[in-house]
Amino acid sequence: MQRLVNELNIFTRYFAFWLFICFLDRAIFIASFFSKIGADNWTEVFRIYYHGLALDFSVAAYICALPFLFYFLSYYIPKIRLGKKALNIYTLVILVLYIVTSFVNVNIYREWGDKISKRAIDAVFEDAIGAAASAESTPVVLPILGMLVGICLSYWLYLKLMKGLNYRNLNKPMAVSMLFLLGAILMFTFIRGGYGRAPLNPSRAYYSHEAFNNHAAVNTQYALLKEYFSSSRRKKSPYRYFEEKEVREKLVQPVFAANPDSAIHVLTTKRPNIVLLVLESFVGDLIESLGGEKGVTPNMEKLIQQGILFDQIYATSDRSDKGIIGVFSGFPAQGPESIIKYIDKHENLPAMGQEIHELGYHTAFYHGGQSEFYNMKSYMLSHGIERITDNMNFGPLEERSSWGVYDHVVFGEMAKDIKKEKQPFFYSLFTLNNHEPFTLNNGYKFGSDNNANRFRSTAYYTDSVIMDFIEKAKKEDWYKNTLFILVADHGHRLPTEKFDITHPRRFHIPLIFFGDVIKPAYRGMKVNRIGNQNDMVATLFQQMGIPATNYRWSRDLLNPSTAQVAFYNSKNSFGIITPDQSVSFDHIGNSVNYLANKSYSSTKTDSLLNIAKAYYQEVYEDFMKY
Repeated sequence: MQRLVNELNIFTRYFAFWLFICFLDRAIFIASFFSKIGADNWTEVFRIYYHGLALDFSVAAYICALPFLFYFLSYYIPKIRLGKKALNIYTLVILVLYIVTSFVNVNIYREWGDKISKRAIDAVFEDAIGAAASAESTPVVLPILGMLVGICLSYWLYLKLMKGLNYRNLNKPMAVSMLFLLGAILMFTFIRGGYGRAPLNPSRAYYSHEAFNNHAAVNTQYALLKEYFSSSRRKKSPYRYFEEKEVREKLVQPVFAANPDSAIHVLTTKRPNIVLLVLESFVGDLIESLGGEKGVTPNMEKLIQQGILFDQIYATSDRSDKGIIGVFSGFPAQGPESIIKYIDKHENLPAMGQEIHELGYHTAFYHGGQSEFYNMKSYMLSHGIERITDNMNFGPLEERSSWGVYDHVVFGEMAKDIKKEKQPFFYSLFTLNNHEPFTLNNGYKFGSDNNANRFRSTAYYTDSVIMDFIEKAKKEDWYKNTLFILVADHGHRLPTEKFDITHPRRFHIPLIFFGDVIKPAYRGMKVNRIGNQNDMVATLFQQMGIPATNYRWSRDLLNPSTAQVAFYNSKNSFGIITPDQSVSFDHIGNSVNYLANKSYSSTKTDSLLNIAKAYYQEVYEDFMKY
């Protein structure tokens, strides 16, 4: 009996150690964002741990499975006895990966509002320099110190727990087999989370209407590994709500219902030159006319007074790869996927550059960073863009940030090229400096004492660079026949840091039409219709007399009969916005995680959610078909 007790002691201690590491990971995450729970609600921490317990047990069992298997094989095949040293090495390697992931996850969550994911890791391998640049705006010294302390103390604890234990205590084959069978059953039970038909998944930990509580409850490493080992989402949709396509189309149809005869025409010509400026991270809170802070973007206010402001526009998603597709192809975000990653898919998308190029326009795209990032280069070149100018086209002495060449340098290059270009032309530029780590070489307008002020300062810089470009353009012959379009790629948590990834304000962005080609009667006009950045394509094409039938998901914002509705999307949730209600839905936990108007009819709210569910199910069906 004592031999059996000794054997069980080894397994119990090793499993308990890894369960403790799972608890430690959650403690690091909660401590980093405890303000989201609040000192008055500290008992919520116990609920978080309780609801995450099944995933913790599963992760601990997964880690223990390999040593468990080799341990029992060594009873029958003495040659494979690896001993304590092999277990120590295995434990240390997994421990380092685990603790490093825990601290990296905190920084990613602070910036993205989502925990570490396959997408984040893929971004590092795709552009390690860019990923490092993003990390510069978040604390680095403390996480690195935390990693070192966490690894050392945890490994010390492991050695302490396993010290003095004797291995392979049993000498009867029957006892070994029985113990192996018992251990295998327990291991399988923990890994699978039970014996129901549905396997364990992250939604098991969801229990609250507060998104952060659910995110904290989900075991970080479990969710990450599930992403890597789940079947490809290229052919399997995460949105499966309505089996009948007719039902989905019936729900979505009112969103796109509009009377074409109600369209208004605000341009003096159907063939203007077009300069499209895509503004990095330009959330509405930066712009006074959008309800944002005063004084951050004074020049944009001048453009608004002379142009057309669409003041209720929302980004399709939270990252640039999805925003670029939303702007140029009028295609909504696909939640956990990004169509621009797949060249074989994005080549089949329609895109405004391609259709405008076919009308005889000369086309070019400018970006101070690497155009290969997010496959922007392949996307642009396969969709009618004749020439790309990026970081590689500028000399080594040009002013650069960690992401690439400064925006004022890129604007200057574009201005020189336009001066030599034949009309009509379609030139686009994607700005750079208003991105983490928000660095400037010539001083910070609002100081650099914190991320929020650095963000305000880089936004102020972008605002001034745009105005400088436009003022110089006014002196050129091509200016009087040019439409300038300003739109953000996505919103941001800064400068207010009030809104998490489920809140509509996080996605509120500017869309501005500006230029002498706007009829005088419409200059200074504010369009209050709720819409998305992907509606920009159809809106522009309507003004140019170009059919927008290829852009199923894009609508004319200048048509008063267009429905007032917008959609927003992140990795794990999606939302819908109307004048009376905004609601966000977590498709992992299958629950509402944001509700703007709590007095609004629950029946009507459910109806809105059904529209959003059908919308994203159809969007993803299109993604899989491309």
